[in-house]
Amino acid sequence: MQERVLSMRLKAYRENPKILAELKGHDRHGLFAEHQEPKQPESLDEILELDDDLLSTTNDDIFQLRHARPKSARPDKVSERKPARDFSTFKPLFDVCVAELVSGKRKSMKFANEQEINAGEFFILNGVMVYVAEVNDPHVRNGKRNARLRLIFENGTEGENLLRSLATELYKDPSGRRISTPEVGPLFGSESPVTKVGPQDRVTGCIYVVRSLSTLPTIAKLEGEVYKIGFTTGSMEERVRAAKDDPTFLFAPVHPVRTYDAVNLNTAKFEKLIHRFFADARLDIEIMDRFGKPIKPKEWFSLPLRVIEQAIPMLIDGSILKFRYDASSRSIVARR
Repeated sequence: MQERVLSMRLKAYRENPKILAELKGHDRHGLFAEHQEPKQPESLDEILELDDDLLSTTNDDIFQLRHARPKSARPDKVSERKPARDFSTFKPLFDVCVAELVSGKRKSMKFANEQEINAGEFFILNGVMVYVAEVNDPHVRNGKRNARLRLIFENGTEGENLLRSLATELYKDPSGRRISTPEVGPLFGSESPVTKVGPQDRVTGCIYVVRSLSTLPTIAKLEGEVYKIGFTTGSMEERVRAAKDDPTFLFAPVHPVRTYDAVNLNTAKFEKLIHRFFADARLDIEIMDRFGKPIKPKEWFSLPLRVIEQAIPMLIDGSILKFRYDASSRSIVARR
């Protein structure tokens, strides 16, 4: 404040010729000499050429960033929810899942393992049901499995979260839940689909039923009633993980519907029997693989899910040989 007062007083003296005349003989420091504003530098080079102690150091310390936090690393891609472009395709899946939760076919369990996140699985995050429609770019980083997911939310939005990001959110959510896949039980080698496997029995694999989520016009017009009945010696999750890149899955993601443990099952006999029984419902479609070669998948059928569920017990007890599938009524009828 004192320097400010002195500065204003000096300015007033300089503007008063009478005072300048009286003090001129006492001006040892040239305070009243003709005052000129210093020329302002017009370029960086002119600034650096000034005789300034701050810019004349030998180590150029002024150009070294110290005592400041570096910018935090940002992810390559930040997922933002947006309206799902084909939510009408997925809405029936949410309706079925809710119905199966109510009936007890599915169970809601606390999320506890990120390895449980696979294509076709349902979760509950912050009170909203989430469906994993696609698993893309699977990779392992720092010893941890990761992938880019396409998530469909029950409220009609979608996002492209990383698998580990979804797992982190589910861990943080006190109400984060995983919804189980309907499990029916062992097929063949037992009298009941829920009978436990004995020590003399052998689980030969898994029979799975999946629904196609293809957007091809020939598939979409069938309103979701296109099912693949297949067999794998591994898990269903592993089999369908790369469905969108597999011609046998019509190059499209799928929704797991049912799985059955195959006990003492003759795979060739099962496939021949089921394909012959549903021959009239087999989907007649031809697609091109990545090399342009035509492929005709044989394990896809256009029929109601209830018919498949009805046929399973009949396959178990062998009574299916006394029946046939009637395509006109879309039902199983007795042979005459």
